[in-house]
Amino acid sequence: MREIPEPEREEWIARLRERARLDAAELVPRPPFPVYGLLIPELGQRALAEAGQVNDAWTEISLAYGDWAAPAGPWVCVTTAAPEPGAAHRSPQATLLHALDQERNRIADHAGVDEGEPAEPPAFSQTQIIVDGRAAAAVLCLHGGLWAARLEADGGTVTVVGRGSDPGSVQLGLVDDLEPYLRGRGEMLGRLTEAYRRRPPPVLAPAEGLAAFRALIDETLGSQARLLAALKADRTPRHTADESAVRHAMWQRAVGEQARLSGSTPREADEVVTLVVNHVGHLAEETAWFAADPVLREAAIDETLRYSVLGEDVPSRDAQQAWARYWNEQLSLGRKEEEELHQTIRGMHEDLLPSWQDVWQAWAQGR
Repeated sequence: MREIPEPEREEWIARLRERARLDAAELVPRPPFPVYGLLIPELGQRALAEAGQVNDAWTEISLAYGDWAAPAGPWVCVTTAAPEPGAAHRSPQATLLHALDQERNRIADHAGVDEGEPAEPPAFSQTQIIVDGRAAAAVLCLHGGLWAARLEADGGTVTVVGRGSDPGSVQLGLVDDLEPYLRGRGEMLGRLTEAYRRRPPPVLAPAEGLAAFRALIDETLGSQARLLAALKADRTPRHTADESAVRHAMWQRAVGEQARLSGSTPREADEVVTLVVNHVGHLAEETAWFAADPVLREAAIDETLRYSVLGEDVPSRDAQQAWARYWNEQLSLGRKEEEELHQTIRGMHEDLLPSWQDVWQAWAQGR
């Protein structure tokens, strides 16, 4: 898929508002499964936090209570997931760690505060939570200043995440009317919009020419490595408060430098940045030598920049051209058509058109 820079913050807010409008039209009076919310303690503001769908059917509703943008809380979010017959589920412990990762990402987005991974490991225990006046068995996870609990209810699951509140004081109950939560979501989005507008733009270290491209590539590879590490550990990938804004600024700077160096239009420059960033990202994902050999990695990045940005002849020219053919096919063909074409090419002319990975492999072996 074509990678593009992150949109501006206000565009993201606009999409959230449109999603909220659609949710409001579909969720009133309620989804077709029991939804739980917080009865005690009383935390003031309440709002619909998230609503998930699969095949046009509502599968998950998250209701939030308290101050959205206060890192110290108090804040509690209750997520009800509909029953999924035959579905494979994560363990309760893994589910709770994902919920805490998502909460730390949320506070980075909403409050602009980065919460690092706590030094101490997560502590799991068995507990009870009052649901509709009765004690229900739950798994509890305490990690740093956050906690999360998971229990079963009506065949589905309920996950509760809190900050600045005592899990022992929480009591849950059925929510019969989601309309007040939808109104609260609109108010929350209004406050988030103002908060985003007040945030200063990121300040980048100076970089011109190829250095601007290299800064963007380093940021991309770092983000990619963190993503893969999180997936291998069965965790939700974390991001920092200004990560998307920094990446967007780096992308736009690289586009500007490409336009200046080549005399191209902004659109043409953006296409070059897209080709280069995706090229290096695919090398990191799909070639073993790129990660294993720092010398080869640096040479591949250097030659890719010199060839694609400066138009220089480089030893990896054949690999650069093979990638360009592949990338142009990606842009011009649908996935199914592309697979059919590649199968035909591989079957009839494999010796004439080796894959871009094979050409890079030959380059790496020849150095």
